[in-house]
Amino acid sequence: MVSGNSVIFQIGKESTYGTAVAGTKQIKISSESFKPNYNKVDEGLATGGRGSGLKQTMGIKVEGAFSTLMRPDMGYLLFAALGAQAVEEGSGNSYVHTFTCIQNGESYHLPAWTAYVDRKISVFKYNGCKVSSMTLSAAAGDYLKLDMNFAGRSESSGASLASLSPSALKAFKFAQGKVYRKVSSDWVEIADITNMSLELNNNLDSDTQTTGTGDYYAEPEVGTRECNITLDMIYSTAAEQLRAAYYKSDDTLAVRLVFTSDELADDDPSVPYKLTVEVPCCQMSDSSANMSGLDKMVQNVTLNAVDNLTDEFVTMELVNLDSSAY
Repeated sequence: MVSGNSVIFQIGKESTYGTAVAGTKQIKISSESFKPNYNKVDEGLATGGRGSGLKQTMGIKVEGAFSTLMRPDMGYLLFAALGAQAVEEGSGNSYVHTFTCIQNGESYHLPAWTAYVDRKISVFKYNGCKVSSMTLSAAAGDYLKLDMNFAGRSESSGASLASLSPSALKAFKFAQGKVYRKVSSDWVEIADITNMSLELNNNLDSDTQTTGTGDYYAEPEVGTRECNITLDMIYSTAAEQLRAAYYKSDDTLAVRLVFTSDELADDDPSVPYKLTVEVPCCQMSDSSANMSGLDKMVQNVTLNAVDNLTDEFVTMELVNLDSSAY
């Protein structure tokens, strides 16, 4: 019997799509679901017997996901999901990493990764993995969780792990989070949030097979991105005013999520590790505060990002001690 607690997970960024590299980062995970997907098809013809005939594999690809906690030195995972990055010096010894969505087009590609999963029976290697979607979520009394879904090329077993250690930094937590909306030029806190999540979906095209790809599929490319924010807030006069202003109209608003660690990115106490996620143009697609029991009422809000062709679609900024790009 293999215990899930003994599983080790590593990833490394590929220089060429589908060409495996050694792991460069080890991540503590709570679950993973990497597996090959063999598209087996039968002929659909009469066998002359009592059952169907043999099937043949028509296509091979990898699907997978893992869940972890977001830590200040995990900017490489934000880069994996968004694709573009810039690094500049911050205050003291800190650095500011800014991640934005990579452009669409023939010359723009999301980074591809090789994932290693040591399940003790064997070490499995999955190459050509790209982020199809990611979700950051936090609820009262819990950590900031990160869930990532991948589309990949192929699986092999009998691989070797690199000698690595996972991050020793504390994960961000719900109590360190704030949610803001922009009013004129100021950021105003949306208070009394009890649950929040942000999902970025790259809508990868991972099903293109041509005469040049053989049994595999072409490199997955980004489609029309979607970004959704969900918030649960205590029902109040302020919450109702928010619903009336944005759900009952088609007006847009800018939203910012900020998580500030109690660990310092520099000796100066004014420079903590920090994660900021900004969506500059959102529309409220749902808002409800119906009574469902005798407990306090909660207003559920869903915000959808809109591309206004002026601002970045989504921007994620991470302050840490990493001096170089990922």
